[in-house]
Amino acid sequence: MEDNKYPENYFEHYIVSFSSTGQTPDKTGFENLARLYIDIEGTDAFSELIKEIQLIKENDDWSYFEEIARDFEVKDLSTDKIIEMAEVAITVYMDMI
Repeated sequence: MEDNKYPENYFEHYIVSFSSTGQTPDKTGFENLARLYIDIEGTDAFSELIKEIQLIKENDDWSYFEEIARDFEVKDLSTDKIIEMAEVAITVYMDMI
């Protein structure tokens, strides 16, 4: 996998943020994470995160991010949970705009 495929590392940062915020790996936890991310990083960064998620979705690169979650020792994030995390972020974004 190319290291520069996602040079801004928004989703990688988002996954690591999940592990440090104590959120639960479910819809509620992912919604809380999205709102917390917006509060801390701002709406522009969240918008960039969503663009990156859409690219990841198009490329079907979920397994790459499961590997990243494992590398960072983020617990409870299987590929299915990473996809759910991304979908919830998109939903929060769509509700925001």
